[in-house]
Order: sequence, then C-alpha cells, then structure tokens
Amino acid sequence: MREILIVCGAGMVSGKEIMALELGNGLAQQGQSVSFIVSFWSSGDFGDRLKLLRLPAYILPIGFISATLTKRCLSMTAEQIWRWPGLVWGYFQVLRRLRPKKVIHTNWHHVLLLLPFLRPERDVFWLHDLIPDLPQYRRVFGWFERRLDSFVCVSQATACSLRKIGISESKIRVIHNGITDPASSADPPPPPSQCFRIGIVGQVGAWKGHGDLLEAFALVARRHSAVELHIFGKGAARYKNELIQRGVELGVADWVKWHDFVSDRRHIYPNLDVCVMPSKTTEAFPLTAIEAGFFGKPAIVTRVGGLPEIVEHEVNGLLVEAGRPEEIAVAISRLIEYPSFRLLLGANARLRAIERFGRERLVEEFRTLLNAESAN
Repeated sequence: MREILIVCGAGMVSGKEIMALELGNGLAQQGQSVSFIVSFWSSGDFGDRLKLLRLPAYILPIGFISATLTKRCLSMTAEQIWRWPGLVWGYFQVLRRLRPKKVIHTNWHHVLLLLPFLRPERDVFWLHDLIPDLPQYRRVFGWFERRLDSFVCVSQATACSLRKIGISESKIRVIHNGITDPASSADPPPPPSQCFRIGIVGQVGAWKGHGDLLEAFALVARRHSAVELHIFGKGAARYKNELIQRGVELGVADWVKWHDFVSDRRHIYPNLDVCVMPSKTTEAFPLTAIEAGFFGKPAIVTRVGGLPEIVEHEVNGLLVEAGRPEEIAVAISRLIEYPSFRLLLGANARLRAIERFGRERLVEEFRTLLNAESAN
C-alpha cells in the first residue's frame, strides 16, 4: 500500500491525539509509510512526539471553525477563514507530493475545511466523538457521507450517534481504541499503603463528574477511616477552587490529594486501588478505563457513552448511574470491604485490556479495513 496520511491538528495532546500516535507508530513498525498533517496552532507537544517516533509531519494552518457566538470562537474562526486559502494550497502540495492511497481524518472541523479534496475511494473519518442529533450536524455530516469512504467509529456508542443523524449503515465501521501496554513487569511494585486509594484521572471539569465523586468520597470517609482521593489532571482554576472549597465543607479536604497532570501513567495507577470515571455526559471511548485495566485496577464507571463497552459490571469493574454520588459510594465501599472481589476484578481488567484493547489489535483491524477498501 502507498503512503497513509493522517490529518490530526493536535492543538493539545489528549485521547484522540494519543490514538493517532499509536496507530501511526504501529503501522510504521509494520513497514507502512505514514505521514501526518498537524496544525501550527498547537503547544508543540504532538509534533515533538512525532519526531521521537520518526514520523514525518507537515505543518499547515488547519484549526477550528465554529458557529458559537463567543469572542474566542469567533476570533479563531475568523483567523481560520482568513488562512483557508493557504491551507488549501498547502494541502494540495502535500497530496501532490505524497499521493496517499488513504487519508485518515480525525476531526470534523478539518474534514469540513478540506471538503473539496475528499474522495470516496481514499478518505476515511476516524470519529472519536459522539455527534449531537441536531439539524446542523445532520446537514454537515450528510455532506461528509457523500464524499467519504467510511466513518470509523471508536465505539458502538459513536456509531449509534451517526445512525441517529441518518448516516447509512454501509458507511459505518467500529474499531475500538487500543494502546501499547503501559504496565511493565520490570517496574518495582509500589510500597504498601495503609490507606485505600481512590483515583480519578483526566481533565478536571464538571462534566467529568468530579463533584459527584467528591460527594461520594465524603460518604465513604464517614464509614471507612483510612481512605484517600487522588485527583490527577488539569482544569479551570475556578472549578478546581470550587472543588477544594466543597471538600472543606464536607470535612474531607485533608484526604483529597491533588496531583495536576502526570504524563507517565506508571506514576499513577500502581499507586491506586480503584479508578473512578463518574462522567455525567456521554464520552465516546475514554482511555482512562483502558489504562486502569492494563495496570490491573478495577474501574467504577457511569453507564454513559462508550464506558459500558470497556467495563462489564462485576467482571472487570462496576457500573453506576450518572449523577448519583450515593451509588458511587456504595460501589467504592464494596471494593473496600471485599478485597478478594476487588483483586478478582483487577485481574480480569488486566486480561480484558490485553485481549481487547491492545495496539496490535487496533493496527491489524485498521490494516484490514484499509486494505479491503483499497481493493474495492
């Protein structure tokens, strides 16, 4: 197969960008020629990671376009429109130089900006988000459907959101995310802790359910004395301060540990007993649940988005309803009071992660998809 081009603007590195790196590196290690298009509106982190992996990248003015009437969104959209001719010319030059057999797009904003270049026999959209059932999305994704070979969805939940806006079943594929096993047997085990350590990992925001987890932790702390809540991630200072103040009001501030962002997952999960993902809004396929599984940690997650596709209730974790701190508290207490059950869930989580969510499976499924579409 000729060159594969992955379009991933990557203003910052989060789940979508991590998956693009995993796929690109995995394909390259199998002898496939892979290049990236990235945006110059970025922190530079994604580009640095591509350099470490020796994956070539072309930097273009590809960014953000929105109808949201806020000053920031309007400013970003205006600059993107002003730079669109330069984007078109630069993208045309990349296509002429590489002549890619397949182009994998990872952001609907970028698909829209590059709409004139889309070809059904070449372009696929790797969809990492759930699409709202709104008229504007029906219209825009209808344009995409006519110009794309397929939509590659990271979860059945994502695929379902496409069906709701009228995308044909023949255009929908599902390939679950997969990552390189981050847990190394060579790493020494962490020292034993006298506390039961509850963790939440990822961006700190109200939609992630941090407030619900804090309320649940206060309920758990009334029943179990030796417990700690560890919060990993960055977020708006105002929301973080609200959580800190709420912890004081609940009387648990001394047992809530803030860690900011930690890039090396080996410094997170081995030091936890359970990972909680109390998301209040639907997420396509959160990587945190997969990461916890690789480290043999059970997860307590809400029944939203793609989370139930990762965690099976009482097999590799526990499922609770979103927005119900008391249910989260009961689930946490259950794992504290029944350590053998917790260890069984953790062992199952490790096995499930290796079998279903490894990078090798992700790369092989993508290779099969791309080769099959090339033959059609």
